[in-house]
Amino acid sequence: MTFVHGYEFDAMSRRPLYGDVTQQLVDICEAPDGGVVADVGCGSGLATELLLERSAHVGAIIGIDPSEHELAIARRRLRDPKVRFVQGRAQDVETLTGPVDVAVLSNVMHQIPAAERGSVVAGCHRLLASGGRCALNTLFYEGAVLPETRPFYTHWLRATRDALREQGADLVLVREKPIALQTLTPLQHEELFTRAGFSQTKSEEAVYTWTLQDWEALCTYSVFVEGATGIDDLALGSDALIRGLRTTFERLELSGVPRRWLFTWGVK
Repeated sequence: MTFVHGYEFDAMSRRPLYGDVTQQLVDICEAPDGGVVADVGCGSGLATELLLERSAHVGAIIGIDPSEHELAIARRRLRDPKVRFVQGRAQDVETLTGPVDVAVLSNVMHQIPAAERGSVVAGCHRLLASGGRCALNTLFYEGAVLPETRPFYTHWLRATRDALREQGADLVLVREKPIALQTLTPLQHEELFTRAGFSQTKSEEAVYTWTLQDWEALCTYSVFVEGATGIDDLALGSDALIRGLRTTFERLELSGVPRRWLFTWGVK
């Protein structure tokens, strides 16, 4: 997984779609008065910002992320005394701050190798005070793609390859499955929480419709570009994905493409 300046998740995080998804996650984890909230894998701080807006009653919000590029964006976005940011990995979360009342993982799990996801959830469990709640959402899981939308992805892949070949390049077959494609089912996500010691564990799927502009924003994110094309030249890969995307929307006469998002949570 590579974080590259100019290819952060920030463009996607600014889309209304992502705001709606993050809002649902925030609603799941209502913090107590004066409580402390950890935004684990906060990225550019969109979820952190929503937590602050909707949780004026909390005492503090801590944003945690491994990328200094993303944290720099988050710090520019939020200059509130209630909010502080800490650099570190989700896998080490319980060593980065003291006990918190709520921990959220907003679209973070797909960036963590499948074998390490259990340790991340377990770390959040240890991080929480008794009665605390942890919730995650993810776009990349088994069941995210609706069967009727599969032709969209097939056409997009072909159109992206055509765009790359026009530039004398091609898609690169990656032998090792990208981290984002190490997908789990909703039940397996619940099992991560149960094994970590959470109770009242539950999953819920919600369908959101992606516009052309939503997909284009995702195509400027380094992790997605690398996973989708397998090439190291992010500018080339991003441009090819966007060109292929526009061709696909035009040919299939699309106004949007629905896709599921998963929410899983539990109580300590």
